[in-house]
Amino acid sequence: MVFLNTLFRRVLIALLTYVVVNLFIFTVPRLMPGNYVDYIASSRFLPQQAVMELYERFGLNEPFHVQLIRYITNVMFSPKPDFGYSYSFYPYEAWDVIKIYLPWTVLLLSVATIATFILGTLLGFIAAYTKDSILDRLIVGFSIYTISTPYFILALIVLAVFSQYLRLFPAGGAYSESAPQSGLPFIQNILWHLFLPVMAIAIGTSGQFVILTREIIVSNMSEDFYRTAMALGLRRIKILMEYALRPGILPLITLFGIRFGTMMSGALLTEIIFSYPGLGYILYQAILSKDFPLLQALFYMISFMIIATSLILDILYMILDPRIRRG
Repeated sequence: MVFLNTLFRRVLIALLTYVVVNLFIFTVPRLMPGNYVDYIASSRFLPQQAVMELYERFGLNEPFHVQLIRYITNVMFSPKPDFGYSYSFYPYEAWDVIKIYLPWTVLLLSVATIATFILGTLLGFIAAYTKDSILDRLIVGFSIYTISTPYFILALIVLAVFSQYLRLFPAGGAYSESAPQSGLPFIQNILWHLFLPVMAIAIGTSGQFVILTREIIVSNMSEDFYRTAMALGLRRIKILMEYALRPGILPLITLFGIRFGTMMSGALLTEIIFSYPGLGYILYQAILSKDFPLLQALFYMISFMIIATSLILDILYMILDPRIRRG
């Protein structure tokens, strides 16, 4: 019963968050000065009649509350969100543009998430295993540096070192146009281009995982169950893995839920720096061109991914935590 009540509260909070975020998504772009029609009218010297026709075609001549009602019915509570036509990618609809670029962001974020968790947990384990040594201090110091350094700085450093200076990896893009577009060579080419963006995100987000993993293991080393395992003569690595690290999985899941939004924003910034054809790249283009439908579709997709991931992690946490299961 306690589990069901907690699950209901989590779902309700997620739904309320979804509604509030969507209201911001609709309102904020319209607070920006000007719009796409004004932008192209000033750059191409369109006649007034053409400007009025564009206003009518994109629905920009309608009152604010009419646009809001259409957004609520066509997007917020619609099984298939309809954001209308993208201004800068016309005649494509905004949702169709999202579907073209979304797989690249999902690929980048998925690989970066796995790399972050593995790197953070591994370095945290090594730091705890070599507690109070020079290696421990180096790992902790580097982790603190990456936590306090903005994503775009780390991405620029990675780009400068491994692409411009060492010339080991390409500077941008998702794949080479001249490379084969199918089969194993194409996959290898994609992974080759993916390496630097993933490295930038993993370095920027793994620092807190390193610190938390180390603190979990070190704090559990003072517990009675750890001393008992040591007295039984078990191998130290096995003790650290099964008796010191394993009880700390729940806090790591919590940290991942907290940091997922930061990872998402970091991935978007990284895509811009590396010219990676994902949501971040077209978000930058949409901001420059004041493409309201595309901006709304992008923010909707990003916020939906964050809300859905947080809800899934909350449910997973409740399943794994026996205190919640048993009430």
